[in-house]
Amino acid sequence: MAADAGMIPVNDDVEIIAIGGTHSGADVACVIRPGHANSFFNMQIREIIAMPRLK
Repeated sequence: MAADAGMIPVNDDVEIIAIGGTHSGADVACVIRPGHANSFFNMQIREIIAMPRLK
């Protein structure tokens, strides 16, 4: 959504940190190469920084 809104650049040499979670806080942090929604499969997860052990 941020890439589609033009808030982050979408290039082959750009990596961002994406943080996601639920109502109780942030659960996952990943380094990704962003992509637009119409080319979703061009997005790549490069590294998982943090993820909960218990689900």
